[in-house]
Amino acid sequence: MIWLIVLVVVAFVVGIPLGKKLFAKQEQLIDEKKAALSLAVVLRANGLKLLPQVLEDFAVGNVADLFIQLKNLAVIAKSGNDAIEKDLEQVYERVLDAKLKTPEGLALIKAKVAATGVK
Repeated sequence: MIWLIVLVVVAFVVGIPLGKKLFAKQEQLIDEKKAALSLAVVLRANGLKLLPQVLEDFAVGNVADLFIQLKNLAVIAKSGNDAIEKDLEQVYERVLDAKLKTPEGLALIKAKVAATGVK
């Protein structure tokens, strides 16, 4: 009977701190997944297509698709395929268009062009 009491006490002494530590790690992972999803939304809104899909798969815990997407990105990068460059070009065009719509952005672009010495 005494062994049962000792076993229960040891289980509580070890189990409670261990449970708290595991819960804290889970909370940290949830925060990282939320941040990844937020970043995916921003990147997709700015025109990127490839990287947001990877971040979304991570955020929802879709590990199988995450590895497939990462493999596809690696294949694209190694193959010299210009899909990544096209993705970035679309983002550049969106940012440039947004800058040209504001007086401050237009002035910034004019100043950068002037600084290059190109006429």
